[in-house]
Amino acid sequence: MRKVFALILSAALMVNLTGCFDSREIDDLAYVSILGLDKGKNNYLQLTVQIMIPTSIGGSGGTSGEGGATESTYVTTVETPTIYSGLNMINNLVSKQIELSHAGMLVFSKELAQEGIQKYINALSRSRQIRGNMYVVVSNDSAREFIENLKPVLEINPIKLIALKMDEYRYTGFSAPTTFINFYIQNKSTCMQSTATLVAVNRYNSVDEFKAENSTYKEKERDKPFEGDYIAGSTPQVGKTKTEDMGLAVFDGDRMVGVIDGQEVNYYLMLTDKFNKSSLTLPDPLTDESLVVLEISRSRAPIRTVTMKDDKPFIKVHLRLEADILSIQSGINYESLDYIEDLQNHTEKFLEKEITRLLGKTAKELKSDICGFGKEIKKKCLTWDEWQKVEWLKKYKDSSFEVNVDLKIRRPGLMVKTTPAYSSEGEVIR
Repeated sequence: MRKVFALILSAALMVNLTGCFDSREIDDLAYVSILGLDKGKNNYLQLTVQIMIPTSIGGSGGTSGEGGATESTYVTTVETPTIYSGLNMINNLVSKQIELSHAGMLVFSKELAQEGIQKYINALSRSRQIRGNMYVVVSNDSAREFIENLKPVLEINPIKLIALKMDEYRYTGFSAPTTFINFYIQNKSTCMQSTATLVAVNRYNSVDEFKAENSTYKEKERDKPFEGDYIAGSTPQVGKTKTEDMGLAVFDGDRMVGVIDGQEVNYYLMLTDKFNKSSLTLPDPLTDESLVVLEISRSRAPIRTVTMKDDKPFIKVHLRLEADILSIQSGINYESLDYIEDLQNHTEKFLEKEITRLLGKTAKELKSDICGFGKEIKKKCLTWDEWQKVEWLKKYKDSSFEVNVDLKIRRPGLMVKTTPAYSSEGEVIR
């Protein structure tokens, strides 16, 4: 009996010990931080991967700044028929096995996105290594060029750099992050369309090269561009940071059909209740050639109602916002009760006009419901068949809009009263 018991115990222990038969050491893996997909020259795809170098990130092999960024990652590109065959080719090139479980960003080139990317999204969604919180972006340039120029200056860890860059929208509002799982869900949705962060490599090498023509200010009937009137790649900036994210790529199904600029993304965030805060530049309501700058923040969730009139959607939005005064160029005392209401009303009308213009653009030009207004109609349908008969995505292009903004200026900053400057000729008002 003792021998039988010993054999049974030994067999049980051996079963437990088999749990490590397929284990892999951390040092034997090559962790990918970014995946990039371009249209191939001689094959279907060009696959670019950015691989992390752990010794450099840990501080033993690299330095901070631009030099450290170069040493902390390794970039390679292969031409391949599919994503997984490309990864297999890269596995044959590098000394360690490719691991995707820490990939933080998926980059599509604009050319590939305009052709349609559903087959690539479906392929990656099957992988056990791909995380749902990986960010999806579209590059105005090739994905390979964007990845090669993504060299952190203030942060050496490539994964942390991606997280910080994608979180900028909380205080700028110029871009909006899209995770892989959300992009997949929106791509399959019948009540909204998908978006992706727009990125690019900045081409300016000198301030003398700045061109206002690269802005979107003319379509908004302005004399000069404001800070958000740009898309990625056209921002007037010169420095060590060559890559930038501004604006959104808009999809109809799995194809990219257009873009919205940085300022329009602010309005998109307001409409979808993802807005936190951002600065807003607008013309002074009482003087020409002067500007007012406010810091806008969310007050309450937006109220959205959708009704059908003559089988055409009528969409009504009520936004509730707060603002702090950051700058008054004219010197007018807008902090006083005599003027603050004028500034509030002027800001409300400015936002109502700009947001209505954006919504009209999404319906008439892009034909894409990126704000998800279809959800308001879908929840009124009792059955799936009833919802399918609505055919929302086809009817959205015929939508009409009514936007109401309720804005309250709460704080004037550290200056409680604006007073004009004086010259030898008296009071100066510009």
